[in-house]
Amino acid sequence: MYSDLVTFRMLLVALVFGLLILPYLDRRQDRHRELVTLFAAFMGFRYLIWRLFETVLPFDGPTIEVVWVYIVYIVEVLAFVEISIFLLIMSKTNSRHKEADLYQASQTEFPSVDVFIPTYNEEIDVLEKTIIGAKNLDYPDFKVWVLDDGKREWLKGFCKAHNVNYLTREDNSHAKAGNLNNGLKHASGELFAIFDADFVPLSDYLKRTTGFFVNNPDVGLVQTPQHFYNRDPIQSNLYLDKLLPDEQRLFFDVMAPCRDRWDAAFCCGSCSITRRKAVDEIGGIPTSSITEDLLTTLSLLKAGYKTIYLNEKLSHGMSADSLEGYFVQRSRWCRGGIQCLLLPEGPLRAKGLSPLQRILFAPYSWIIQPITKLMLLIVPIVYLLIGLSPLQLTTTQELISYQFPMFFAFTISMWWLARKRYIPIISTASNIFSMFRIFPVVVSSLIKPFGKPFMVTPKGSGAKVGVDWYIIVSSLILILLTITGVFINQVPELCIIEYTDFFPYALFWSTFNIIFLFMCILLAVDTPRKRKEERFRVNEITKFEGFTVVVSDVSVGGCRVIHSQKRRIIETGEMSEISIPGISEPFQVEVKNSSDHSVMLKFVDTPIPLREQLITKLFTGHYDNSIYETGNWSGIFWKLWNRAFGKEIT
Repeated sequence: MYSDLVTFRMLLVALVFGLLILPYLDRRQDRHRELVTLFAAFMGFRYLIWRLFETVLPFDGPTIEVVWVYIVYIVEVLAFVEISIFLLIMSKTNSRHKEADLYQASQTEFPSVDVFIPTYNEEIDVLEKTIIGAKNLDYPDFKVWVLDDGKREWLKGFCKAHNVNYLTREDNSHAKAGNLNNGLKHASGELFAIFDADFVPLSDYLKRTTGFFVNNPDVGLVQTPQHFYNRDPIQSNLYLDKLLPDEQRLFFDVMAPCRDRWDAAFCCGSCSITRRKAVDEIGGIPTSSITEDLLTTLSLLKAGYKTIYLNEKLSHGMSADSLEGYFVQRSRWCRGGIQCLLLPEGPLRAKGLSPLQRILFAPYSWIIQPITKLMLLIVPIVYLLIGLSPLQLTTTQELISYQFPMFFAFTISMWWLARKRYIPIISTASNIFSMFRIFPVVVSSLIKPFGKPFMVTPKGSGAKVGVDWYIIVSSLILILLTITGVFINQVPELCIIEYTDFFPYALFWSTFNIIFLFMCILLAVDTPRKRKEERFRVNEITKFEGFTVVVSDVSVGGCRVIHSQKRRIIETGEMSEISIPGISEPFQVEVKNSSDHSVMLKFVDTPIPLREQLITKLFTGHYDNSIYETGNWSGIFWKLWNRAFGKEIT
């Protein structure tokens, strides 16, 4: 009996902490956050110490088994390092809402601002919204500059028609960084804001951010979060577009405010505003890395300026909406982070950075995560097919005492810290999915970090939906190997390993790996984009065909209205008109579908001024398509089931 209590005591401690203490803690309190993160770190450290002194160092077997045991342990240590840095970041948080409120309420000085829109090959369906949104900012002194590295005459004409500045250059040297530096040569504002071609600023963006520079002469840069009005491939390809927050919500909503608390907020390339004087002091936008945003941050910190994060939705844009765009974007981030690590002005060698800043700006996650996820897949395969166990001298009781409490502590801590923006199974599956493409980038970047050109993320009409056969084939091979290993060890004549305490655990591990890999296959097939334009939920009252109706959602291309007549109020195919609240004139519409409760309408021959009003209403106001919290578990399960075995999404 005493032995049983010893075995389960730490697991009971973890359960008590998770069920009886965690629900009463406040995420806004740093002391509470420190308690949670220290608890998780302690459980992880306890496990590693047990592993080292009880299962690694005492093991004395064949050389190949010893080497394998050490390899597995080293990867576990790397994983713990990554988790520990994450927990350190998350142990404190910061909010600047009240500060922004105070500055805006008392602001009498409005520094001049240049709004830069760097572009290369984006189509008009992307650029139009950004340019119109930028020119309609609510601020007394600003200029909009479209920086075109694509040298497109049609874009020059579009800018002239909309009274915004257009710039190009003879060559495209240094890609986006060079383009921005060219813009700085022609502009003269005290501050400059950067919005990528697919990000639209809300009307109050400058009023919410410029006060930080007016009241704090040491502030060099203010970064705001990136929100998205469309769905990323993780949401779309799993049919979870209405139940799962986008992949970057965890970073922008949770991690970035915590980094700000540690003086480690950084520029994310778009939706930022910077002091011109500070950038002039560092010699312009750095061009040594394809992630010029991160390098700019490090250079500003080195020069003694602060980089801060204001966690308010002040813009929104397009996430990568195809597998092609998804991996182009993340490969650039990965390679650029490794480049920065190796540069003299990078986190390891730059003067003026604190030891903690050096740690927090290192690209540890990009390097470690692909390695740990690859090991997650191959460890049970190696065990079942070759017989090399990752854990030697281990019993079930020891796993319950040391490993189970660690996993439980990490899971509940992450759940608490992430505020419903984290689902372990989906997060692990998406990380494994990314690993297939990112691991080769890590290897190639460590061998030859420089020389690969900057690649623009394709989005909108420039993005192509497709199938990633490399990931599908790789996943199928790993599934086949895993199933083969399980099968042959159930047949006495073929059995490779003898029954040990680890064998049931390996079966459990293998089952989850098969689930993860199956989800990778689902993720590797782009779902078709059903609509050219994204809809925004508005729920506004208007008149249509003489009836009071509710405009439930609107896009640049049309709208949906709901009525209570319990009959069709107009027939499909008919032409009509509708007034949208906030727009000066009615829209001519074609009825695309009509039922006894709703009507789908397509805007027809919309005049340019009216279209501009609609874009301004939808994209610079506060309409929101973001998903901030995960939906219920049953809904997620049935959506995944439908994705795997059901009908195509409509």
